[in-house]
Amino acid sequence: MGNNQRQGCITNIIIGIVGAFIGGFAVELITGQGVNFAWNMNSFIIAVVGAVALLAITGWGRRK
Repeated sequence: MGNNQRQGCITNIIIGIVGAFIGGFAVELITGQGVNFAWNMNSFIIAVVGAVALLAITGWGRRK
């Protein structure tokens, strides 16, 4: 996301992990299915989208 110079590597990793959890819980709320901690492609894609979204939001908020 290009935030390394502003936030630092560790902060990006932590925000990415939190975003992955938020993405997983958001999909759980939308679909009504229980928590599934098994690895599959759907879970991976949801985690990546959640992480990128939270990194984009935090990066966008820090630019202003």
